[in-house]
Parts: sequence; structure tokens; C-alpha cells
Amino acid sequence: DSPRHLRPAHLTPTTKMACATQSASLVQQRVRVSAAKTAKSSRAVAPVRASAEPSRRSAVLGGVAAAAAALAPAGPALALSGFSVVKDTRDGYQFYYPVGWQEISVDGQDAVYKDIIEPLESVALNIYPTSRESLAEIGSPDEVAKTLVSKALAIPGAQAKVLKTAQRKDKEGHLYYALEYVTKTNSYERHALTIVTITQGKFYTLTTGSSERRWQKMKDRLQTTVDSFNVYY
Repeated sequence: DSPRHLRPAHLTPTTKMACATQSASLVQQRVRVSAAKTAKSSRAVAPVRASAEPSRRSAVLGGVAAAAAALAPAGPALALSGFSVVKDTRDGYQFYYPVGWQEISVDGQDAVYKDIIEPLESVALNIYPTSRESLAEIGSPDEVAKTLVSKALAIPGAQAKVLKTAQRKDKEGHLYYALEYVTKTNSYERHALTIVTITQGKFYTLTTGSSERRWQKMKDRLQTTVDSFNVYY
């Protein structure tokens, strides 16, 4: 904006040009901020403080499968104690992640949250277009797990091994495949969990994990994240 103590008649052409440039710059900044807010408006994140009672938290974690199954598709974004919840109304998905993890931006991924201290502790969600209507059209849980781990989930050159697979259906009839696997490189070994599903022409993959060294400490929380994942379109 033009300085208030100067009247327009007193502004030189150079000053007027500088003021106009500054105003245009401010408008561009406001447009960029507005666009960023609009891009994230479809995703709600609700943090919940961690419980100070270990026994209570263990009880909550023990019942996570029932809690996840009871999620109402259009209900409010409420999380278990010790977790935050992400609910994306545009792409129609919801999941929990441990409180304290931070959202980061990664090219080509829809949502990523990670521990800023432990680099291998994270959760990432990806969405790909597909012509398939169900995972059953692709193959069994074991077949899908083998293909995903070898061709998509493990980085090139890493040794990968699928430990186990499972499947479930939600109340809306969506079929999910879950898999547990480890990947190993020269610099690290990661223990991971992935859950996938298909709906409305979209193939969803949600992956979380930790270093093998911290797996025993983190596995219950990571399992909660996978069990909580639901699509509702």
C-alpha cells in the first residue's frame, strides 16, 4: 500500500511504480496462501492427548479392531487416546496415527505423517486410479502381497520378505488386504505393515512401519494405524 503520510499528488512516477509492485506482490502472496488453505480444506486432523495410564491405553489398543469396525462412515473425526485421526472427505478415507508425528509433503503421495526423530517411523497413504472393482479381481492376499512388496513397496535393491497376510471387510462391504513384511538394505532394516483396498475406481495403499530395532516397542501403535484405516465411498 502507498505510505499514508504522502498524498498521491506528491508521489513521483518511480515511487508510484514501487508501490504498485509491492501491492501486486502482496496480492500474489495472499492468493498463494488462500490456495494452500483450499488444498487442505478437505482433510481434517483431530489430535487427542495420550493417556497417562498405561493399563488404560493397553486396554484401548486391545480393543482397536472393534473400535475401527464401529467407525461410522459419515461420523465425526474422533481418535483413540494417544492418536490423531485424519479424515479426508474428498477422497473418502480415514485413519489414525500416533500423536506427535508431523505431516510432511512428499511428491506423489497423498498424505504422509512421520516421527521427526525416528526417520523409519511413518505412515504414508497413496491413491492410484484403477479399472478393477475389487481386490479379488487382482488375486488372493498372498498374491497381492508378493507383487506389491517386490514391485512397489520395497526400494530397488532391497531384500524383502512377506511375513503374513490377512483380509477383512468393513460394514459397507469394502474388501481390505493387510500384509506384514520386512525390507533390508545395507543401511537399515524396516518392519512394515500395509493395508490396501479398492473403491470407486481408486486403489488405496496405507503403509506404516519402524526400524526392526524398535519394532517391539512400536508394533501395537502401528497395528492400530492399519486397523483404523477405512474408506467410506
